[in-house]
Amino acid sequence: MTRTMAARSERPKLRRAGATHARRSPLSLTPRTPRRTLGWPRRALAKDSESIASLEAFPACEFFEVKAIVRPWRQDQVVSALLEVGVRGLTCVNVKGIGVQGATKERFMGKEYGKDDLVDKVQISIVVSRTQVQRVCSAVIDSARTGEIGDGKIFIHPVSDVIRIRTKERGAVSELPN
Repeated sequence: MTRTMAARSERPKLRRAGATHARRSPLSLTPRTPRRTLGWPRRALAKDSESIASLEAFPACEFFEVKAIVRPWRQDQVVSALLEVGVRGLTCVNVKGIGVQGATKERFMGKEYGKDDLVDKVQISIVVSRTQVQRVCSAVIDSARTGEIGDGKIFIHPVSDVIRIRTKERGAVSELPN
């Protein structure tokens, strides 16, 4: 075999026109799988002028709990962003779970997680007044978003009342500093 023939046989094959898979690096660790399609239409991202969270379903509710589940290495940025927008109290809990990223591999602290492995996340819970919900959600999204699958979710729950245990104060008064 001549040198040019050997070079041609070692050359990667070109893609056919209309091929569905993009060329992947041989060093890629994730198996080639088709993209997951969800059965419902995706909502567009809220524009700056639009509200992020709709609270219309609970018109009488004065307080809401915002639960954000984010990547562990984003916890410090999220907490700092929440403190900057005026949140005075929050709770952080380490959690494990499977979400949309379950179909792909994710790396965390040198360990690789697959679709059957529980992925480490951090749940940040904040109880805020109705007027603060939009700012809190914006702060979490801006500080936790990387644009990749596995960034997390925000859940908003109505809270019927807030009671300070020490003084038995209820409602907005219990949220004010002493």
